[in-house]
Amino acid sequence: MKALIRTGIGGWLLLGMIISAWADTIRPTLLFSFSDHVVTAGSTVHVTLHALNPGSEEITWVAPKEISAWLRNDGQSVSVNLGATPSYSTEKFSIPPSRFVARQYLFAVPVTFSGEAILDFPKFPGNQKVIEIRPGMVEPGAKPESRIARWMRDAEPDGSPKSFDPARFFQEHISGYEPLYFIAGTETPNAKFQISFKYQIANRDGWLAQRFPSVERVYFAYTQTSLWDWNSSSAPFFDSSYKPEVLYAWEKVIGGAHDDTFRMDLQIGAQHESNGRDGNASRSLNIAYIRPTFVFGGDKSLQLTLQPRAWFYVGDLDDNPDLTDYRGYADLRAIIGWKRGLQLSTTARGGDTFDHGSLQFDLTYPMMRFFYSNFSFYLHAQYFTGYGESLLRYDQRSSAFRIGVSMYR
Repeated sequence: MKALIRTGIGGWLLLGMIISAWADTIRPTLLFSFSDHVVTAGSTVHVTLHALNPGSEEITWVAPKEISAWLRNDGQSVSVNLGATPSYSTEKFSIPPSRFVARQYLFAVPVTFSGEAILDFPKFPGNQKVIEIRPGMVEPGAKPESRIARWMRDAEPDGSPKSFDPARFFQEHISGYEPLYFIAGTETPNAKFQISFKYQIANRDGWLAQRFPSVERVYFAYTQTSLWDWNSSSAPFFDSSYKPEVLYAWEKVIGGAHDDTFRMDLQIGAQHESNGRDGNASRSLNIAYIRPTFVFGGDKSLQLTLQPRAWFYVGDLDDNPDLTDYRGYADLRAIIGWKRGLQLSTTARGGDTFDHGSLQFDLTYPMMRFFYSNFSFYLHAQYFTGYGESLLRYDQRSSAFRIGVSMYR
């Protein structure tokens, strides 16, 4: 049974990657050139990457932020990272037939290198370049540093103006996922908050992503929804749902250009959910799901977004055997409003036989222009009615109105 489950989940993930493979096959011809073939050890070298469209139709291309290469000289070799110059843009570039675009990169030549050296780009076959390295200034009596010493000191990538930086790493890998908010009301439990993020597993400029671009769409995600009972004397947490998951998110399957009025995204994944408790209060489930997203309307006009999600349960439901009666096998989220303005989100779940459903309405409005633009948040009002607001009491009906703020919607 477990093997069958793993096969089913793996099949869904593989299907999404196969479906999207055609989008990654049309690529430009890439060539490197140097502004100067004679350089000095310890200096910074400019390298240009040219992307040529050899086809008869316009194609799009995204220049990598960093490029890995090997510099080989006199029996020694070192890994270097070519970082894009500050003028680099993350936009996709349109390349007409028989035309090209160019991007500048920089890398630092090791101070211990001299003579003829070969710069080899493993991810770009046929692009080896030969450069002549003149000796740099070396302090009298200085001894060459051993490879082990370099590995101990410089374990993180280096060798370019855009070497590894923790802040940039988080910015590139971690992004918003489900809404992130804190709201409160008069009904018990009073407060409710949710935190959520997703983490891109593969480095965009790594060998794996360059060879198999679809792996850039694989994420780990985490969402936590908690209910806080302020009315009780010790103000305990009433219940929490912890939802880690692995997902494959393919954006802009259809449309998505700046002036398009329709866009379709696709997401498939496997999610675990539990409330972290034991005994009679323990609740847990595992699902594998598919969720397309349909966006109608341009970025500056009124938009309607529909997110239907269908799933099946993986494993047993011993902690809550009748959970399917209340959760069912599908839900629908609909969002209407403006991308940079007022939005109303409605999430509907019907239960197995559509008699144990729930509705949740979330109204959000950006407050960034208020308070002299000192704060970035949304005013957030939420109304829930139906079954299963908390995982602990999934089989009990409740209604609650709460208001507060959200940081991501």
